[in-house]
Amino acid sequence: MKNIKITNYIKLFPGNYGWYYVELDDELSKQLRPLLSNLWPALLKAEFTINTTVWRSSIMPIKNGPLFIALPSKVRKAEELSVGDKITVSFELKV
Repeated sequence: MKNIKITNYIKLFPGNYGWYYVELDDELSKQLRPLLSNLWPALLKAEFTINTTVWRSSIMPIKNGPLFIALPSKVRKAEELSVGDKITVSFELKV
């Protein structure tokens, strides 16, 4: 898996200071979850790109559900993103 692209809507975890995030689709989550299991408690490190904004972070699990990518405030501000926006994120795993 070299360069992977996902397109989905930005969501917000509930509560004060909830994270903004985008979920990976179920199929991709199922493919990547075994890699995550082998690394636990470490997470899947990756380099992400939205348009011209690039950052390094990790892909994280939502319990036994889909995996997700957190969207830091510097990324949201640079790309003028908010909850409900449909975005495409490309990434490369750094495992």
